[in-house]
Amino acid sequence: MDEEPAVYSFCWGQSAKRGRIDFAPARGARPRCGTREEPRPRVDGHRARAQAYLRGAVGDRRQRGGSACGRVGDRCLGGGDAPRAELTPKRDYGRSRLGVAAALVIASFATFTFGPGSNWVERGRADAARIISGEWWRAATALTLHADATHAIGNAVALSVLLAVLAQRLGPALTAWLALGAGIAGNVVTALLTRSGHISVGASTVVFGALGTLSALQVPERRAWLTLSAGVALLGLLGTGERADLFAHLFGFAFGVVEGLALRTAPPPRRSFLQPAVALASLAPIALAWWWALRGQWRHY
Repeated sequence: MDEEPAVYSFCWGQSAKRGRIDFAPARGARPRCGTREEPRPRVDGHRARAQAYLRGAVGDRRQRGGSACGRVGDRCLGGGDAPRAELTPKRDYGRSRLGVAAALVIASFATFTFGPGSNWVERGRADAARIISGEWWRAATALTLHADATHAIGNAVALSVLLAVLAQRLGPALTAWLALGAGIAGNVVTALLTRSGHISVGASTVVFGALGTLSALQVPERRAWLTLSAGVALLGLLGTGERADLFAHLFGFAFGVVEGLALRTAPPPRRSFLQPAVALASLAPIALAWWWALRGQWRHY
């Protein structure tokens, strides 16, 4: 390569307060400056411009008293502070109205099922003996029935909170199907274990399924017992009352924990119009179950 001289300026005896290095000259000596030329290889093209840019950036940072740190791969030029760590993206889907929609569904069914002369409860409640005998739809229809207004309002409020939080992490589509699956599975397993003499109604199984999923999603690797213990404590506080269906609550919570552990490392989905559409499709199993439960009554009319 061709060589061109490099000119270096230097001074000695200058005060360090002016930004120059004092080489401690003899007493009475005046500071002197000079230049020196040394040959250096000439580099053309992009590499030369890159080297010039880096030298200038490092020099400016040193003159201002800051760190001369530049990001070149993983190295730090000129010492100083290490490069700032890059921010990790937030693991969040965003706000969702799934909880409000679930509360409206419960309120709508409560309007039809309450009142004298209504036979919806008798046709849709989770009767363990009838579920085993082949009336499978009761595992789903019982989730939409409630004993009274207080029961319905409590489940509606709990679902509106839990499903909204879960939807921020998993998206409304997956959240709706997971909650419904945990509720139906909890009623089926309860019927298989109790066999007969067990009758229940209410969306509490869905509520505790969502609680179990949320508890498992918050599990850190080293402190898994903390969040799971909190979920179990809420299960014992809210799900073991005098009129509470302990088995359905317990199995709903267990299925929710399994779902949460399976999806603990899954990233949140992107926002799309398909998310609310797929969440709305979770009403299809409920509608099918009620159609099957009331088909005899409709034939009568």
